[in-house]
Amino acid sequence: MPNIPYDIYESDQEIVVVVPLWGVKPESINVFLEKNILKIQWTRTKPQLKENLVPQKEDCYWWDFTAEIHLPLTVYFDKIQPQLTKENILIVTVPKYALPEKMKLEVQYL
Repeated sequence: MPNIPYDIYESDQEIVVVVPLWGVKPESINVFLEKNILKIQWTRTKPQLKENLVPQKEDCYWWDFTAEIHLPLTVYFDKIQPQLTKENILIVTVPKYALPEKMKLEVQYL
């Protein structure tokens, strides 16, 4: 199985995953969560070619792919937004919630 290229960017507010999916039909793309693991699955299907063609070079990957990205527990899992661009690039935005550096807690008296 080849190493699937994808990029991850992060700021204080969000994590952004960018996956180039050239040659992938949009209906074959699935994005879902399993606990804190973001799973992205897709299929790249080889085009029908004439039977008499003999391969001279084959560098393209034609099968099912899965990318698994472990997310921190400090994200809004219910607000994750996968978007597919016109160029067939999947961009998954994962909003993070801010952890306070310091916070005073009120003591309740029973």
